[in-house]
Amino acid sequence: MTELAADQMTGHTSDETSETLLLDSDLASMSRLPEWVDAVALRHHLPEATRFAAQLCLEESVSNSIRHGYRGLPGGQVRVSFVGLNPQGWTFAVEDDAPPFNPLQQPALPPISPGSLAVGGQGIRLLRAFATTLDYQQTATGNRLHISFSPPTASAEVATPA
Repeated sequence: MTELAADQMTGHTSDETSETLLLDSDLASMSRLPEWVDAVALRHHLPEATRFAAQLCLEESVSNSIRHGYRGLPGGQVRVSFVGLNPQGWTFAVEDDAPPFNPLQQPALPPISPGSLAVGGQGIRLLRAFATTLDYQQTATGNRLHISFSPPTASAEVATPA
């Protein structure tokens, strides 16, 4: 289950990021994101499950920023940063200069049942399901979302066949 934290994560600001990808506010720019996540995962030894979860959550966050925050209008940027390893695990940040939107204040969606799952509108559900912690900050010019992933436990790792 995802812990939702609305307070700033101590010691993590955009000035402390070690690696950042700047994307234009158009969906085509998102094509650079998977390769960047893969490179970060390789450099920082993220397990495959963490890389997958990070890829999914970052794509969802960036897409929402472009589609809803910037409303698809050109001229904006989305900054995706690898903040690093901290007590919560591996942390990424997604920042934009779009109007304020705190995903942590959105109500939980009802459980999924046959016929209830519509295309679209599932992004916050995905973030809550795959991230260990989410932390939102309204900045002077927009939004910052920290997304953390805990290292998998030994019991969660897939056993290899004998």
